[in-house]
Amino acid sequence: MDSPFLMIIDDEFGVRESLKMIFAKTYQIIEADSAEIAIPKFEQALPNVVLLDVMMPKTDGFELLQRIKDIHPGCAVIMLTGVNSQQLADKAKNSGAFDFIGKPFDIVELRQKVARAFAQVAQNFPSSLQER
Repeated sequence: MDSPFLMIIDDEFGVRESLKMIFAKTYQIIEADSAEIAIPKFEQALPNVVLLDVMMPKTDGFELLQRIKDIHPGCAVIMLTGVNSQQLADKAKNSGAFDFIGKPFDIVELRQKVARAFAQVAQNFPSSLQER
């Protein structure tokens, strides 16, 4: 079986590249720099975990989170933001996000959150991690 899909949605090229370097050995990476590009890619691959930037042009991360959950309710979304506040973290969780992490990332913490997200998906939706 191939490694599971991890989608990275962030409008900052450098952030996407950093995240790809962190996770490429463990997961198949799908990336997008906007909601408009992300939705068709998401619908095609149906990744089980998404790293999603909160602040993006046009469609913000919270709008995109709702669209992702409508398409694939079992997907675990970890929200990423440069504005690390408890209020934003609470909004993310209340909007259906699996977790929230501020930029710059603590790589160990981020790896742990992603691993927990995949574990939760595997526990709650075991067939979703099957080979596609």
